[in-house]
Amino acid sequence: MFFNGRAVSDVLISNMCEVFNGKIEKGRDKPIIGCLEYIREYLMKRICNFMKEMKKAKGPLTPTATDILGARKTDQHVVDVRNKTCTCRKWELIGIPCRHAIATLNEMSKDPEAELDIYKWVHKVYFLETWKKAYSFKVEPIKGRSMWPKSECPTKLIPPPHRVQGKG
Repeated sequence: MFFNGRAVSDVLISNMCEVFNGKIEKGRDKPIIGCLEYIREYLMKRICNFMKEMKKAKGPLTPTATDILGARKTDQHVVDVRNKTCTCRKWELIGIPCRHAIATLNEMSKDPEAELDIYKWVHKVYFLETWKKAYSFKVEPIKGRSMWPKSECPTKLIPPPHRVQGKG
């Protein structure tokens, strides 16, 4: 199970639509078919770029998760390894062990009985395998507009006549 109902991100804005809307700004002024074509091309390029990033990635995590995990340093907080939480709340919030959890996990690894694999403490959403599944679909290229089958629908849709209401 990848989604348990909890957010696994430190992004504090909830309007991801604005980000997408900004990316397709040039296509918004086009007629609907042109706009959809612009969005399709954008998605094709985006998926292709993510696939290139996946091929370059080293290790089991996404590049962003790898950077976050590598940047964590030590500090003093209470870590609950069983529940994957820390009083700084970063581990619980984004799903990548915070610097305090890493210090605790490293301390635990000094015990020969304790098995430490730092990646098992990272939320599944950050694994390349999950990333690959999320981007496994492709937006396939289609033939140009001139090669589309002709529709039976009229090419011009005329709105109904508009009557101005009189003042009563």
